[in-house]
Amino acid sequence: MTFPGWFQYESYLLVIVRITALLAVAPVFGDRRIPAVIKIGVGIILGFVVISVMDFSPSAFHTLPAFALAAGREAMIGVTVGFVANLLFMGIQFSGQFVSLQMGFGAAQLFDPSTDNSVPVIGEFYYIISILLYLILGGYRFLIEALQSTFKSIPLAGFTMHNQFFAYLTRLSSDVFIIAMKIAAPIFITILLTEIALGLIARLVPQMNIFIFGFPLKILAGILMIAISMPIFGRVFETILHQSQTNIYEIIQLIKP
Repeated sequence: MTFPGWFQYESYLLVIVRITALLAVAPVFGDRRIPAVIKIGVGIILGFVVISVMDFSPSAFHTLPAFALAAGREAMIGVTVGFVANLLFMGIQFSGQFVSLQMGFGAAQLFDPSTDNSVPVIGEFYYIISILLYLILGGYRFLIEALQSTFKSIPLAGFTMHNQFFAYLTRLSSDVFIIAMKIAAPIFITILLTEIALGLIARLVPQMNIFIFGFPLKILAGILMIAISMPIFGRVFETILHQSQTNIYEIIQLIKP
């Protein structure tokens, strides 16, 4: 295995652009707590491996604008694949926000350095658990395989958007809400039943101050249901992860020439 000659250095740079663009927005790799230098270093190493084991036609860009346009297309490929892979975690964080609001934790916010935003406590908890599951289930290995698949299906500077591309990407983005509801459904139903029970108690015992007992009771019911539903969360996450992997391959088909 030898490193390609000087005539393919332009191809090597384009490969690095595609890889680093994917790492910038992909799950785990795109975390802002990981320094940019490390991401670029990983991109350079992976780029060396990719261009050493795969055959690329020599690239010859006679002007700087032509090369910049090709680099922009490579960045679009990486960002598109990484964004589709990250939709799963967007849905999980949204479900945590929804659950926090129902439990009364809407004002309890934590600073998330991975996004530079304030996130609900339950949302951050779900995000950490999902990252652990992602690593345990080997999601990062699939992401690298998907990256390799892009080089097999899409030549360098070969980014093309088919007619169904935006419609499919819009549908995937709307699926974020479906993912959130699947994960939040057990806790939402539990809190709903708790509120119904509190309403009945308020009707039967008007002297009781239901607001004093209702707030901690909803928190207790929500926390207990989160603990009980963790096995369900793991199975749902695995199912959605497999669907996310299928979506990545489908989006690759929609941007290849």
